[in-house]
Amino acid sequence: MAAVATILLSITAYGVAYPATRSVDAAEDVALPAALRPLLEAHCVDCHDGPRGKGGLDLAPVLEKNLIGEAPLRALRRRLAKRDMPPADEEVRPTREEYASAVATINTVVAPSTREVPNVRRLNRAQYAGAVHDVFAIETAAQLVERILPADEIGEGFDTTGDTLALPPLLLEKYFDVAEAIAAEAVPDDAPQRIVVLPERFERRGQGGIYDGLAWLATNGTLRALVDAAHAGRYRITVDVAAQQAGDALARIAILVDDRAVLERDIAADRAKPERVVWEGDLAAGANAIGVRFLNDFWDPKAVDPARRDRNLGVGTLVVEGPLDPPAPSPFELRVAELSGDGGEVARLRRLARTFGAQLFRRDLTQSEIDALASIAREAAMRRGDEKRATWKAQLRALVTAILVDPRFLLRIETPTTDGERRALSGDELASRLAFFLWSSVPDDALRNAARAGELATDEGLVQHARRMLADPRASTLASRFATQWLGIDGLAAREFDPKLYPNVDRALLLSMRRETELLFESVVRGEVPVRALLSSRKTFVDARLARHYGVDRAASDDATFVAAVVPETRPTGILGHGSVLLATSNPTRTSPVKRGKWVLEALLDEAPPPPPPGVPQLPETREEKKGLSIRALMALHRANPDCASCHIQMDALGLAFERIDVDGRLRDTLEGVAIDDRTELPDGSVLAGVAGVARFLATNDGFERSLARRLLVYALGRGTADADDALVDRLAADLRVRGDLASLIEGIVRSDAFRTRVDSPKASTH
Repeated sequence: MAAVATILLSITAYGVAYPATRSVDAAEDVALPAALRPLLEAHCVDCHDGPRGKGGLDLAPVLEKNLIGEAPLRALRRRLAKRDMPPADEEVRPTREEYASAVATINTVVAPSTREVPNVRRLNRAQYAGAVHDVFAIETAAQLVERILPADEIGEGFDTTGDTLALPPLLLEKYFDVAEAIAAEAVPDDAPQRIVVLPERFERRGQGGIYDGLAWLATNGTLRALVDAAHAGRYRITVDVAAQQAGDALARIAILVDDRAVLERDIAADRAKPERVVWEGDLAAGANAIGVRFLNDFWDPKAVDPARRDRNLGVGTLVVEGPLDPPAPSPFELRVAELSGDGGEVARLRRLARTFGAQLFRRDLTQSEIDALASIAREAAMRRGDEKRATWKAQLRALVTAILVDPRFLLRIETPTTDGERRALSGDELASRLAFFLWSSVPDDALRNAARAGELATDEGLVQHARRMLADPRASTLASRFATQWLGIDGLAAREFDPKLYPNVDRALLLSMRRETELLFESVVRGEVPVRALLSSRKTFVDARLARHYGVDRAASDDATFVAAVVPETRPTGILGHGSVLLATSNPTRTSPVKRGKWVLEALLDEAPPPPPPGVPQLPETREEKKGLSIRALMALHRANPDCASCHIQMDALGLAFERIDVDGRLRDTLEGVAIDDRTELPDGSVLAGVAGVARFLATNDGFERSLARRLLVYALGRGTADADDALVDRLAADLRVRGDLASLIEGIVRSDAFRTRVDSPKASTH
């Protein structure tokens, strides 16, 4: 759209600066704080003494010279802040007060590093789709966005991180494409489509070729083509078909829509005069796989008549026409009718620009901005049409496109500070943070009105609106976006597993497993169960296929509906027994105790182990490579390497406790004919009896609340945490342990200075 393309120039006017973690590292050593010496001597020097000190840290020269480098001091601070050193198996460890005092002492020597949210970042795919769905009433928004826009990069574990949300020119082209597709869906053409697929354009599955203007199948197979239906509705599919007959039966075909047979027919016509087969029925908007399947191939080399030895099928031109019925007004057009009011087209277009622009730009528009949007829409519609006067529908489509490629929609912009002082976000900025955090969408009218009235500037108003938003169905995005990324199951549907070993695992089952986990987290979002139910609940949600897969009793309903079910005592509780997690932490051919143990440490305890050192070989996969050794024995050999042992001792113990659960989440008692032993021992000598033992270990470990608190803070802010955030994370986790509900954690996040304020100076700060 030529008129709208000028927006490209305005986007480049916005400077996108991504501030790095700030620190005041210096090359010179600093004096060791006297208050730290007793702690180091009592709890640290035994393991960190000499050139081979654990973790490469040698404290002997530090204590001798009373000097320490700032980098080691910061590393020491991080370990003390997490209270994971000395290790948990040490008989005597510092108290919480001693840890806190040590961290505070280090802060007086080197200021804590800080990170700030980028002042400019683009919307991610989920936020873009959510905004389009909520404002324009486009039900297919998510499908259109996922089909056209590339997947967002992940930073700090989430696709909300500002450091990854840049807007390169190639991506901007995609935004024009998706905007026009959404506009076409919002304001459909009245004229039906007519899509013609010639024989040479078919995708072939089966033997054959092109002869006499027909695409032939010499064996049972399929000829198909992807047809892009602009709108959902009733369509007519017409295809010319002929056959070379053989045997006692006529050639038989099926018309396919998305690989589902919608019509079967015997074909008597020959290649000289193909017959026309017609089917009418519903097609969904977007790409539909339309095809013809040959059902009854026949070959008899001994047939008396050579012309009757081989039955083949020929397929000619395929035509798709529709929608056949007069299109009803789209939901967007109904909304436009309510909002545009009376008057001429210009006045109506301006009213729509004011309403939709304010909703999608997340602030009120000036009159000049309103006039400019209306003018762009009218000019673009005129350029697109052949008539001197653009139709009303063309102007509406142009307005939708113009708004959706405007930088005021695509970019989240927070005015940077210039004086180095922390400032409170404006009402509109804070409303945007709330809406994108809790809904992955733009603020609704109630939230924007609250921002305008100053209600979000008070703790009471902020918490009131946060709880109102959590009660809204849109808060389910916390399950579909935050929880799936936190637990590492967001890409589950794209995973592939060995079909010979796990024939039941297909995309549909993977999607059902992911949905099970989402629904459990949704019950946490709604406040029906506490956050610890994610680990301990015996209630789950299954459709018919998933219930059969698990062996779970399920109340009668249609097969696709998810209903609550009780997990048998033989299965693990909560997400520890969810197929989504178990598949995501497995290899395509076998379970992976290392991945499962790492997942427990990283996702549930926020204790991600460091990456393996270079050159360490992977565990063998094939029976020949294993040389008769069990996975437990192979992992024991792996731990014999000193470079691996420190991380793998705890990680392997946690992962091996899951071995009674196969890749696909089903229980098993033996592996390769040998009984499975799922009893393992942690470094402190405590024994884990299978997954139930892992659950008991997690029940007594307060790292779960810290992990959830820190990850949700990262997701909400769109940036990673730094040293200065430790105090906030500790407060959030401590409050979560006491109150136990997700709403209290969200309340703590949105009330924090980290969420409500910003500073863009290199000056260090604390929250």
